[in-house]
Amino acid sequence: MRLFIRTCCIAMVAGLVPAVAQELTQAEAVPAVEASAPLPSDWSPPGRVGRVSLVSGNLDLRASSGSAWVDAELNQPIFAGEAVRTDPRARGEIRIGANTMDLSNSSEIEIASLRDGVTQILLSQGRIGLHLRQAGENETVEIDVPQGGVWLLTPGTYDIEAGGGEALLRVAVFDGNAQFAGAAGDRRIEAGKVAVLTESGAAASIGPATADDFVAWCRDHDYDETRLTTPYYVSRYMTGYAELDSAGIWKINEQFGPAWFPTQPEDWAPYRFGHWSWIAPWGWTWLDDQPWGFAPSHYGRWALIDDHWAWVPGNYVARPLYAPAVVAFLGTPGIGLSSEEGATVAWFPLAPGEAYWPTYTRDLDYVRNLNVGTVQDVAAIGVRADGELPLETFNEDFANRLLATVVPRVVFTNGRAVASARVSLPEKRLQNAPVLMASPQIAPASAQRVARAANSPSIHTTAQLMRKGGAKPIHTASIQLRGRAQPVVLRGAHLHAPAYAGQPRGRQMVVLRVAHSRGGPGKKG
Repeated sequence: MRLFIRTCCIAMVAGLVPAVAQELTQAEAVPAVEASAPLPSDWSPPGRVGRVSLVSGNLDLRASSGSAWVDAELNQPIFAGEAVRTDPRARGEIRIGANTMDLSNSSEIEIASLRDGVTQILLSQGRIGLHLRQAGENETVEIDVPQGGVWLLTPGTYDIEAGGGEALLRVAVFDGNAQFAGAAGDRRIEAGKVAVLTESGAAASIGPATADDFVAWCRDHDYDETRLTTPYYVSRYMTGYAELDSAGIWKINEQFGPAWFPTQPEDWAPYRFGHWSWIAPWGWTWLDDQPWGFAPSHYGRWALIDDHWAWVPGNYVARPLYAPAVVAFLGTPGIGLSSEEGATVAWFPLAPGEAYWPTYTRDLDYVRNLNVGTVQDVAAIGVRADGELPLETFNEDFANRLLATVVPRVVFTNGRAVASARVSLPEKRLQNAPVLMASPQIAPASAQRVARAANSPSIHTTAQLMRKGGAKPIHTASIQLRGRAQPVVLRGAHLHAPAYAGQPRGRQMVVLRVAHSRGGPGKKG
């Protein structure tokens, strides 16, 4: 009788999954629209991302809804719908805010969900180590394995091996508490214990958790947060903050508040030592060469203080939103700047108080939230009188305009290294050029890269069967869906890409005035 009831319940759960998945797909999928179509007014991209923080060997990445694997790069953003794998001789690391996730050899994961308060990872094969520093009362961290789901209940250090074939699922808890839920019920795993579980989730053995070479490797390159200064100035939800202490110093500036000065040569400048990559759904994304380059490239602003570049995070924001590159571009939309070298692309870092307005969304609330903490009056950020986005400005006083980095257009569109390919333009040329907010509105050189940008992410959804009055599930049913993507159409010389790829616009006089922040931006609030 008990077996019959359980079978019926599982069937009911499995029947509910497609409807739930369809709802999630509609809510989270990246829209695939052509450049001639407007973006949905209420759509906004993921605000929370992780980063590839360490690559040892061949670490591969599969983009959302893609079938091909490509090499993952240092500082590449990782977000919901993407998959990462290691080959038999490789290991890698991903950091999401304060949390660290290491991949052992021959492992594969997919980021099923990465929203505020919810982290869901699908471990399809291999082994991962996790140092969970953020797991509050209202936060859920779930690792899905073929046998069920593992919930990490408290901050701690965990080691999970998916099993498969003759190998069994293994969940080790060095610090913290975990709970496994599968077909055979749920099981609590306390600190200092390792549970080896059968395919049904029944315990094959429970014993003390012991370290091996992979655990030692994870600990060797992890960090001790108690020794860091940066968390006093920025949120621990800001991915990439942990690397700043070892690469620069913090100072309190009278005008801007806390400012971080990188320890770099005099010729160093932000958004210069790295390259550009087209990454959906945002479009052009900066990938910095330095291990510490993620946070200063995707949050905050840059200021030249006493002839030294300083990163200014601004007022404390509990959950800052990710941006692909906090810069503005110079030139004509879809064209760039002309020079003796031919067509070029120029950009400069936005300074404190200057608004960042991306082309990949029309959601005004989202845009304002992007600028919270760095722009004094975000309510001043608004659409033009005709309802269009103010993505092109003239005669505005941008603090870093004349410090722009300029490269040949082919270097930009093909993702080549920037620093060695720089060209010089007269200051007057830079001063008189229109400013394009957040995007040059130039499509990538490769049609294949644009096609990947049009795809929507895969959706991994889980339906859970709960005991009446219980807090944890006794069964988990999961499926994985992939959204339909509209193809990219090539017609002659015209490339029809997603709307957020940007499209040429006619020049119009638009003035976006935002007050500069003055005093005290570093106070937590």
